[in-house]
Amino acid sequence: MYRTTALLTLCLALPFSHIAAAQEQQSLTQLLEKVAQQSSVGTPRAINEDLLDEGYTVDGNELVNHLSVRPRHAAQMRDNPKEVRTQLAASVCNNDGLRQLMAQGAVLRFEFMEYQSKKPITSERYRASDC
Repeated sequence: MYRTTALLTLCLALPFSHIAAAQEQQSLTQLLEKVAQQSSVGTPRAINEDLLDEGYTVDGNELVNHLSVRPRHAAQMRDNPKEVRTQLAASVCNNDGLRQLMAQGAVLRFEFMEYQSKKPITSERYRASDC
């Protein structure tokens, strides 16, 4: 009797946990879309003489930052991928707002392309566990 009741309880709970997970994902997606829209205001904008912020998009649970890089700097990035990841991780992990997004399940993705040619340089992803 106990096994039957426990099994029935488990079977009834499964759809509700699935619904809750779907609602959490939808909530996260809506939050990321709002962040992307607000963060894209005023783009493209220069971050420094080598980097141009092209704006943000959302891809599932990923907040994607599109960045253009001057060819000279792009070559340096290609030659030093570990340094790029380390420097970017420090920037991401020191940002309270980005850490809060990651704590909610967001993944931050940075897409670097060469300015004008749009030739891919690198794509870096960060999760809460990276900090």
